[in-house]
Amino acid sequence: MRIECTSGDIRTVKADMVVVNLFEGTAKPGGATGAVDAAIGGAIAAAVRGGDFDGRLGESYFLRPARGVSAPRVLVVGLGKKEKFTADVARQVALPVLKAAKRMKLSTVASVVHGAGVGGISPETAARFCALGVALSSFEYDRFKEEKGHRLSRFLFVERDAKALPAVRAGVFHGVKLGEAINWGRVLVATPPADLRPDDLARAARKVGAGLDSRAAARIRVRVLGVRELTALKAGGILAVGKGSQAPPRLIAAEYRGGPAAGKWTVLVGKGVTFDTGGISLKKWEGMEKMKYDMAGAAGMLSAIRACAALGVRRNVAAVVPAVENMPSGSAYRPGDVLRMMSGKTVEILSTDAEGRLILADAMTYARRKYRPEVMVDAATLTGACVVALGSVNIGMMGNDERLVARMKSASALSGEKAWELPLHEEYLEQIKSEIGDLKNIGGPEAGTITAGYFLKEFAGDTPWVHFDIAGTAWVEKEKRGYAPGPSGAPVRLLAEFLSTPAGR
Repeated sequence: MRIECTSGDIRTVKADMVVVNLFEGTAKPGGATGAVDAAIGGAIAAAVRGGDFDGRLGESYFLRPARGVSAPRVLVVGLGKKEKFTADVARQVALPVLKAAKRMKLSTVASVVHGAGVGGISPETAARFCALGVALSSFEYDRFKEEKGHRLSRFLFVERDAKALPAVRAGVFHGVKLGEAINWGRVLVATPPADLRPDDLARAARKVGAGLDSRAAARIRVRVLGVRELTALKAGGILAVGKGSQAPPRLIAAEYRGGPAAGKWTVLVGKGVTFDTGGISLKKWEGMEKMKYDMAGAAGMLSAIRACAALGVRRNVAAVVPAVENMPSGSAYRPGDVLRMMSGKTVEILSTDAEGRLILADAMTYARRKYRPEVMVDAATLTGACVVALGSVNIGMMGNDERLVARMKSASALSGEKAWELPLHEEYLEQIKSEIGDLKNIGGPEAGTITAGYFLKEFAGDTPWVHFDIAGTAWVEKEKRGYAPGPSGAPVRLLAEFLSTPAGR
């Protein structure tokens, strides 16, 4: 689907359907909606007066006007209460539009930029979130369906103010490129586990720049380490977790050079468990099919590299991804084993289903040694406890640097991707101390998300570091917040905002 923008009047644009909007509680439509309403004889205002439509968020109202506009169909989308409107609301309203277009098998849809008028959002920001919403809402993983769903050919944003058009065009470009990068990773998360084992994830990473313009793609370099290199590095965590599978582990390093040649690095570490049975500590069978999403952190960090290249981010950014398959077998690691990690620390294994922190710990050590990063961020579907604590609304966030955490909170607010800080008080360290090693890989039933975060903190050292637990947000069970069911692409929206913003802001 092409997502574009043009200057003009929404009433005269040629499309299969035009889209306007209304805030909840608005008695008389204004702006572009008011112009369309007047042209079609006041049908929108009549629907509001009659109680057929009141502009609630997620609500829409469909009309087939006989005159007044060039398009045969008009869709009015609700923006919710004006006082609660944000740029992210503009993103969310795209989903009902795309669903309607698919149901009616339309080819072209034209829309105003939601929020750029009385919504009080700048034209560039409003266009960016609107275009991002269209890109994300168009995602559908139908590789294995014999009958493919209908796809919209063109989505056109129409801006009447010629002076605002450059800002709108820039916003649409940004939103489309970011959405495309996120969708690239969502395909990986949705892929069946037999088709995405560690080697397959490595091959996908080598193509992270595919489809970008040649200058952007040239800024990306990917290196893949196999068992021999991991053995030489003494990557005890990655090697142990991977032992139970016939698919050998890999360590992927994808570099994007957008800053000075001698510039400092920001490193993104993503958990890449391509399928998680729990190993010897076997999970229940219910829901195990979703454990293909246990590499969502890896997909997110690789997507962030693609987004950096597509958007021309002026930083040097590396994604380090440990890729393993956690399987039970005669060669699998066991509860009671003691592992020596790449850092030299020893870890007593109490549960082989707490494998993500083991591979992340080695990847973080590798990242610190190779890149000496000024900032390190990891993302992982790490703990079920995070789902209990924060549900599917907020990413769990922890870190060892107050300034960096504050910057992430700001990026969260600006991107609309919610994250909530959990404490890393020193008392939690007591729960993961081992009597026969330095650490144990679980800390008991209390504060499971925090003790997992504290475990990783022990391998971050003095590098400013933030951990994102995306266990509750990486997969959407039912439609909400502008996402259809399936992989969400968390936390790429937040990271793109962080990486695009200078450190001083």
